[in-house]
Amino acid sequence: SGIDIVAEQFRIAAGQSIDHIQIQNKGYSIEARINAERITRQSDNQLAFRPSAGMITSCSFPASEGIDVISMAGEQKFVSPYYDSMIAQVIAYGSSREEAAAKLEMYLGSIEITGISTNVPLLRRILTDKVFLGGRYDTGYLMEFLSRVDVDALISDIDKNTGTENAAIAAHSIRIEDSKELRVFSPGTGIFYTTPSPSEPEYVVPGDVVDVDQTICQMEAFKIFTPLRLNDFNMTAQILYEPDCQFEIVRVNVTSGQQVNAGDLLFVVQPISEHS
Repeated sequence: SGIDIVAEQFRIAAGQSIDHIQIQNKGYSIEARINAERITRQSDNQLAFRPSAGMITSCSFPASEGIDVISMAGEQKFVSPYYDSMIAQVIAYGSSREEAAAKLEMYLGSIEITGISTNVPLLRRILTDKVFLGGRYDTGYLMEFLSRVDVDALISDIDKNTGTENAAIAAHSIRIEDSKELRVFSPGTGIFYTTPSPSEPEYVVPGDVVDVDQTICQMEAFKIFTPLRLNDFNMTAQILYEPDCQFEIVRVNVTSGQQVNAGDLLFVVQPISEHS
């Protein structure tokens, strides 16, 4: 528009006139908000967006003409689960909406962020989507978009630069040697809670018996609370906790309100029976 909006806000606050402003049409800009998050396929095959807090191991935003970057991300910076999930804003300018979208998509492909998952692969796909480029969308666009793309490939692209969630759990055997006991590891970085609120009873205590669909705790990251169940760890190709079993809570290993990282031990459980 050719207008320094922030400067004009100060002028207005000082009681000055803005009658002199001449709005121009110099082109188009699009902003992509890069969030520390990932997409998971739950045990019921539904998709869910999940936070991805943790340590950024490498980070690069190359300088490029027509691109502005506002970022808190950097190598060896820790993305805390206590705050917002947005770690960067990337703004592309072009002479038209199509040019701005193409420039933004190309630039996002040059970004390097490892150690955490981000929504960059999702943003890149949206920026080349015919529905988005045609401007024919509403608030239902995202789920409609996900229904017609290869979500498994998208999930793989989001997770490929991440040394956290899935890798942390897969790196350990859940079975405790010489016993029937099984470990339950944290699926990511977050705050561990044993109750829905301070005034309510704990989800589980040692000695309780649960099935795989019962909530055993909540994990909070970026002010988003996610109930955790044993079934959340079960995938089509990998069953860690048998769906037909009940499990006794042997030990709760973490204090409520404590920050945990991917792979930290949360519970020890033991299968005790099969449903008839």
